[in-house]
Amino acid sequence: MKKALIILALGLLVFSVVSMAQDQPKEKPWFDMKNCDFCKNLVVDSMLMLNMVWEHHDISNGLMIVTLVKPEYMASYKKAVDAMMKLGQEMAQGKKDVKTCGFCDAYGTLTMSGAKVETINGDWGDITLITSDKPELQKSIKEFGQKCRDELAKMSQPAGEKKM
Repeated sequence: MKKALIILALGLLVFSVVSMAQDQPKEKPWFDMKNCDFCKNLVVDSMLMLNMVWEHHDISNGLMIVTLVKPEYMASYKKAVDAMMKLGQEMAQGKKDVKTCGFCDAYGTLTMSGAKVETINGDWGDITLITSDKPELQKSIKEFGQKCRDELAKMSQPAGEKKM
């Protein structure tokens, strides 16, 4: 009888844990071009992302993001960036019903934590520097950069292929 009660209790515990886990929100995708209100601007022109290069490089006090865009897609890129900037301004003014991806959440967290963001615009694209004088924030910025590199590598793999 005692053994049956222990088995029943363990069964209820397992059921409870599984139920609670299913109720937990799943981790957001790092990039979500379909649902993220920021990122979906990058796919308005379906050819834009295929005609740009987006690289993330660690620097001594943070991260350098280099975006190179083929000249014939610069108008689409500028339109996408302008739309994202406008949305960011609306959020700063209190707009709350904005859907974001993991990348945009992390980027926002870095900026709200005091990371300095500088962007240099050119006819070829732009360079964004995300930096800090605080070692702990520098670490977070570099972790963000590594996550971006990892997720971009996954996106560039042919479907079904595992990276070695």
